[in-house]
Amino acid sequence: MIPYYDMNEIHKPLKDEFMSEVKELLDTSNFVFGTDKFEEEFAEFTGAKYCVGVNSGTSALILAQFACDVRPGDKVKTVSHTFTATVTSIKHLGATHEFVDIDEKTYCMNPDLLDVSDYSTKVILPVHMYGNACDMPSIISKKSINTTVIEDCSQAHGTRINGKHVGTFGKAGTFSFYPGKGIGAFGDAGCIITDDEGLAKELKEQRSWKENDVGFNFRMANVNARFLSLKLKYYPEVLKAKKEIAKYYDEHLDYCHVDKGVEHSYHIYPILHRDRENLIRRCNEELQLKKHYDKPVHHNPAFHFTSSKCSYCSAEEKTDFDLPITDKISKLQVSVPIYPGLNKEEVIDILQKHWSNGNGLSSSVL
Repeated sequence: MIPYYDMNEIHKPLKDEFMSEVKELLDTSNFVFGTDKFEEEFAEFTGAKYCVGVNSGTSALILAQFACDVRPGDKVKTVSHTFTATVTSIKHLGATHEFVDIDEKTYCMNPDLLDVSDYSTKVILPVHMYGNACDMPSIISKKSINTTVIEDCSQAHGTRINGKHVGTFGKAGTFSFYPGKGIGAFGDAGCIITDDEGLAKELKEQRSWKENDVGFNFRMANVNARFLSLKLKYYPEVLKAKKEIAKYYDEHLDYCHVDKGVEHSYHIYPILHRDRENLIRRCNEELQLKKHYDKPVHHNPAFHFTSSKCSYCSAEEKTDFDLPITDKISKLQVSVPIYPGLNKEEVIDILQKHWSNGNGLSSSVL
């Protein structure tokens, strides 16, 4: 049985080094307020001037928007094809979310559908899905003088557009270091990158309790900073291995579209299948496949407003938003394992055995 993800393979070379770091923390009782080294390293990795560590990707999203003056009643435009935290962060600040449909090839925000002409949008929050990149030049060109762009890079560690790391196109970029992410922490952690000195100062002040202000308790633990420094050191090797596997997959599958100039980090390798549930069932004893975002956020009642606008949804799926591409992809998408040490040839052999359409592993049947 090939597991969907094998953390043991990634953590093997880190074990002795990390235990040495833990021993030092225990010997010195140095548990908080010691994340500067990792922040400097991650800023250098992304090419950003500043990095502010926090305790989760969700906290990063909340703090970045709060520091960019998102308040109750403000409008934030984002996508529904994402992990719930993207939209939860908007709700926690009392702001209003408005969804933009995704591009059918990249699975990221479609800039052609982004309209901020009414000047009421406070923030555009694109999500770099699966390790692919949004069309940031086009998104930036759509923003008004009153609009701030904050990038959700939770799944895009190492993703670049013409050599420029995602998260550095807008005013800020947020990252999750959940253990299953490209660079995963020893538990939950996250960060925000920016080139804005004033914003970086505000983020650092707001992530801790403040004497004369509300503030948050969003600090990153030192043990996570130490672990992430180690993971970051080895991450170029992880990226290289993933890209080699993706190249092999690309020879047999035609679902993972990458725009010219984009360096995909392959957090997830997505494929599409019109009979997804049966494919997963048929492969189950040999190969573990995953569904990602099979229930888009706009179908979650917690994010509904008052009336349904979806023109093609069933009674059970009624929602405030008409997002045909998001709904289409959510019913077809399957994630294939991609991690160092994986037997990529065996993965393709298993998929071919169970695909069951007579057309090989082609998307032409969709």
